[in-house]
Amino acid sequence: MSKRDQILKSLEGKKIIIWGARMTGLGALRKLKEKGLNVHCFIDSDTAFINKKSYGYNVYNPNKLKEIINTSTDYSILLAVALKEDEIVEQLKKLDIEKNVSVYSFHDEDAPYYTVDILSSCNLKCASCPHSIEDTNVPKGSMTLDKFKKVFNKIIKDSPSVSHLSLYSWGEPLLHPYLDQIIDYVHEKNVAVALSSNLSINFDKRLEKIVRSKPDYLKISLSGFYPEAYNNTHQGGDIRLVKSNLYLLRYLLDKHNVNTLVDINYHLYKDNSGENIKKIEELADELGFIVSKTYALVMPLERVISHQDGKPDLQTQELEKNLLVTIDEGIEVSAKTKLPKNTCPFRENQININADLSVPICCTVWQRDENVVAKNYLESSIKEINLQKKRTSICTKCMELSLPEYNMGFNKSGWQEYAEKKEITDIGKIINSKIPKILIEQS
Repeated sequence: MSKRDQILKSLEGKKIIIWGARMTGLGALRKLKEKGLNVHCFIDSDTAFINKKSYGYNVYNPNKLKEIINTSTDYSILLAVALKEDEIVEQLKKLDIEKNVSVYSFHDEDAPYYTVDILSSCNLKCASCPHSIEDTNVPKGSMTLDKFKKVFNKIIKDSPSVSHLSLYSWGEPLLHPYLDQIIDYVHEKNVAVALSSNLSINFDKRLEKIVRSKPDYLKISLSGFYPEAYNNTHQGGDIRLVKSNLYLLRYLLDKHNVNTLVDINYHLYKDNSGENIKKIEELADELGFIVSKTYALVMPLERVISHQDGKPDLQTQELEKNLLVTIDEGIEVSAKTKLPKNTCPFRENQININADLSVPICCTVWQRDENVVAKNYLESSIKEINLQKKRTSICTKCMELSLPEYNMGFNKSGWQEYAEKKEITDIGKIINSKIPKILIEQS
């Protein structure tokens, strides 16, 4: 019996509270429901979940835990988060409820977080994304349905207790012609599915097919409500089409009684952090979606390292003019919350598989060079992949520069302090002022 199966056995007869309402929590939800266990609700500290649900279940702030637990002695808490589990354990100690309730971790070392980039191209060329880089050796293309099935079968063989799968990395998965069949195939093994999209797509009838396959989580990348702001940072997209698709998505979810968690991931820049974000939040409330706010970053890792080496490309220099928190500022504040020496969750907890079957060191790199640790996932063991990761020189440099902490956005209060000092110009509705306080929290 695996460690995860032992935990599920211990939860029998309990009212289960899942801490973590996004992808890891949704993966746990599937496993719990498969065993016929009683899930009561989610707990998540992210203010995006205030008065919202995740896959049909209520999501409460941690300050509600005592009130919930005091109603019964039958509760257990399952920690299902990708990061910051140690912080949550400390938070539970402060709440002084561990004497009254059992706490379990859903983390399983034998089940890393898998990401399969089923489509290696995108319809947009956003300046903060490597798809805007002209000089690149990264091949375009998609993973065929047959090839995906072979990849997923190997994932199940390598990690039988895997609970969720992300079908995106740098590409736009909703352009894949067989996405609905891919989702169905993953669900056959009771594994949750995460998608990410810019939603600036003319779907015709394909969106309905995708919705009917019931993806568990859909993240939508946005950076403005008004066209002037959106077009400045989501180059090639059409915010009017995105809004139309958001309404269509709500209609289809209701039509087919689907509980997909729709998470509008809003990238904060100087030109979109006033009236634009307020209007997006109003739209999300109307549609029953959540809004996650994050300070825009420069990607991929190679561009950030070039910047730190004093060789920033022109595109990065231009992009930084619109960032609320510059690269140097973000690295400085993130480094105040240090990971243990020579460790990185991106390297140690993830297996990323590109559409061409190559395996990169982690989700933050782009180029197909020494950063690729396996040329073909189907012909490589997990042991070989993990061993090769520890031999990759870019990891040493990345950790020395505190870039894992930067990419994970550690110390959000420090980011916010820098952002509040910047002047903003909300394009579309011209507002010249100091940036308002924006609550940005992560579970």
